Amino acid sequence: MNILSTERRLVSCNPATGEILLEIRADSEEEVAAKVASAREAAEGWRVTSLSNRLTTIRRLHDRLARSAEQIARGLSAETGRPLQESLGAEVIPTLRGLDYLCRKAPSLLKPTRPTGQRTWMVPEPYGVIGIIGTWNYPLFLNLIPLCQALAAGNAVVWKPSELAILSARETQRLLESIGLPPGVVEIVYGDAEAGRALTQAACDKYLFTGGVQTGRAILAELARSGKPSVMELSGNDAFIVCADAPLKLAARSAVWARVSNAGQSCIAPQRFYVDQRAYGPFLQQVKRELEALQPHELTPLRTASARDRCHRLVRDAIENGACLLHGGAVDPENPGLFYPPTLLADCEDRFAVMAEDLFGPVIAVCPVQDDQEAVARANANPMALGASVWTGDRKRGAALAKQLRVGLVSVNSVLLDAAHPAVSFGGMRASGFGKQRGAQGLEEFVVRKVVALHRQGGTPRHLFPYLPAAVPLLLATARMRLPGGWRAMWGLVQAAFAWQRQSDDMRQKNKHG
Repeated sequence: MNILSTERRLVSCNPATGEILLEIRADSEEEVAAKVASAREAAEGWRVTSLSNRLTTIRRLHDRLARSAEQIARGLSAETGRPLQESLGAEVIPTLRGLDYLCRKAPSLLKPTRPTGQRTWMVPEPYGVIGIIGTWNYPLFLNLIPLCQALAAGNAVVWKPSELAILSARETQRLLESIGLPPGVVEIVYGDAEAGRALTQAACDKYLFTGGVQTGRAILAELARSGKPSVMELSGNDAFIVCADAPLKLAARSAVWARVSNAGQSCIAPQRFYVDQRAYGPFLQQVKRELEALQPHELTPLRTASARDRCHRLVRDAIENGACLLHGGAVDPENPGLFYPPTLLADCEDRFAVMAEDLFGPVIAVCPVQDDQEAVARANANPMALGASVWTGDRKRGAALAKQLRVGLVSVNSVLLDAAHPAVSFGGMRASGFGKQRGAQGLEEFVVRKVVALHRQGGTPRHLFPYLPAAVPLLLATARMRLPGGWRAMWGLVQAAFAWQRQSDDMRQKNKHG
């Protein structure tokens, strides 16, 4: 009921029904190398294509996606098993907004800048060929936006979609083939870990990876051999902090939606719930009511059988170690899909694997804390540092706690939605990776700022040979300019400059008559 790579073939099944959706042959190592070579050949022509023309092509993609939104969303739902509303609201709409933002903002974001005035320019140059190793949980949004940012910046792209999202990748490929891209500008590699390894060993100029920590570290080890730069988004284990004065109904509804939508298979979904002991009981009761109100059509299966098995194993481990099961926690043998019931665990501890490890599953693991500071300390103790949320009735209190959390994104009285805004650059800290995706910073990841300095001819720069004795007082006076009483240093600077000029003039005269 999941996707398997058998004898280098990839099979996509609907995890809710087991229906086979697509079967394709995986690319060989030689084919991966050939596709990278094709992108390399196309890169120079795309690089010199005007930004205006590149963005016209991306706008065409936006329009094609908008016209085929329902078809694309139904394909996404078939491959992930999730509700159509989620495929539209969490993938198609954010992707359209991201493409629109890119087309509107790229001209200003990619223009040369003048950091020192008129003579020095910082000119954005594309890397050349970008290798993108994609993810499966949001296969349209998390793949197409960075791909198009790379294109807008003037790069060619070799994209390896996840073997768990080959149907979605084929639909995306059809969109890309319909907008008139020159041959080779976007090459798509189909395969599993073997194809991914071949791509990291190929001659791309920079890589972008979205996925788990172990795979990410394996890719980094491979890239270290060639010294290639990369952007790494390695998932998270987000904290959800509920203060004593939190709006409990909103917090509980948000917790359930964030952890149950897409079956909790989101890198930015909260996983560790730290609740002030004064709000602990009411919060648990409210969450339980929200879980009991869920309808079957609102649920999403896990993507693979192994993922469901792991989720259940971590839940049972928590219960055996003292957690209290308040809802769910048992697989329905009558359900043919890879569903795991939305589950609520109380009295959890950080040492439980269900809180310590990154878990893609609809499990809400709740831990009581004495106060805000204990919650922050526990949140920061985990090496994963992608996102967090704070729930409080006091906005200043929320802002103060957000400042203390060492993560890439913090929401106060909201969850998940801010991360999908097209202007928000997304990425974590510490074990959650480095670099940014989306927004202005995400676009900047696909260019190198080349310094171009234009100087007029004439005059003698003071740093050139021969070294004059007056240069030392001149440099010392310059160093003291910003000290208290700087006007004295200014007078010393003027005197030193005149002395240097006299020595320089004398030297020129000697050279002239020598």
